[in-house]
Amino acid sequence: MSKKNEGLKFEKALSRLEKIVEDMENSEPDLDKALALFEEGVGLVKECTKKLEHTKQKIEILTKKGDALKLQNFEEDNDN
Repeated sequence: MSKKNEGLKFEKALSRLEKIVEDMENSEPDLDKALALFEEGVGLVKECTKKLEHTKQKIEILTKKGDALKLQNFEEDNDN
């Protein structure tokens, strides 16, 4: 993963990833440029995945009740 992508906010990383995909779909970058974009994109995907997993773990901890973990869907209406 590129050091420049570490610590990037999720939204900015996702936005950059979308821009990379758009650039690769709408232009014909030379091989070196395409490889650099692909490499950056892979790093961004890893960073986003790591942030999502970390967020999921935080949510699970926050919704823990007693000794049992109670997972809840975000779509459910919870009056608790």
